[in-house]
Amino acid sequence: MTLQDGIRKVYMLLDEYSSGGSISEDPDIALKMRDFFDIAQKDMANFKRIIREVTIDVGDATVYELPSDCAKVFRVWIGGVLSNRYVIRSGGISFPSSIPSQVTVEYFALPETISSKTPNDYVFEVSEEAAQCLPFFVAAQNLMADLVVDYSAFLQMYYNMRNALDVSLPSGSGTGGVRQTLFRRK
Repeated sequence: MTLQDGIRKVYMLLDEYSSGGSISEDPDIALKMRDFFDIAQKDMANFKRIIREVTIDVGDATVYELPSDCAKVFRVWIGGVLSNRYVIRSGGISFPSSIPSQVTVEYFALPETISSKTPNDYVFEVSEEAAQCLPFFVAAQNLMADLVVDYSAFLQMYYNMRNALDVSLPSGSGTGGVRQTLFRRK
């Protein structure tokens, strides 16, 4: 979903909810819309993680810089095998000297900030199913300042939709699930 699609959906929600007049002509709402989408996307990215990866060519350096959008390291693959042989240090990552020349780091990414300069064709960085929830959050935020209107229906819809998302993380074992090893039937 693009930012323009999201804004259009918010106006549709607000127009249906309003008791008269077109909300889409309100300049105050237009000014706040992008900031609310920024808050919504970042909230969603903390709930349903954006996973990215970077390949690091290991050489003579001791600490390698992580991407600027890295919130937290998820997994590290050394020689195609999942490894815990790394140390996070002040925004960087270091490895023991005995590893192969390439390391793949998977990390949880922070989405780009949506500002007044963000173009309308900006595509939300969260998954498409997660992006479908964002207009409900933004609509609720726009109604929150109005003491007469109840914004809770939109906010509750956002949380219900968000909580229904599949937030499972990809497995690194390749088996597709967890095996019961303590008790086995014979």
